[in-house]
Amino acid sequence: MTQPYKFVRVSVKVFKVLAWVAVALQVITGGILLIGGGDPILVGGIDVPARVVGLLNFVAAAVYFFSLWLAASVLQLLLDLRDHRGAE
Repeated sequence: MTQPYKFVRVSVKVFKVLAWVAVALQVITGGILLIGGGDPILVGGIDVPARVVGLLNFVAAAVYFFSLWLAASVLQLLLDLRDHRGAE
């Protein structure tokens, strides 16, 4: 017997793992840029100091984490609603 909506159930786990990977990579990159500094980075045709880009990586880490975690939570909520409706 196959489990219904298996792809969606796996997607919940994938989104949660991606959330942690994204936050880890962004924090590491932001920390390296913040501590090390370096040459200005060209962003949209404007030279932005590397330390500012490092700070922006921390903001991006939070945005990516919460966005991916929200996607996982919404999918889990929909699965829970479906399971609850199917039990009645």
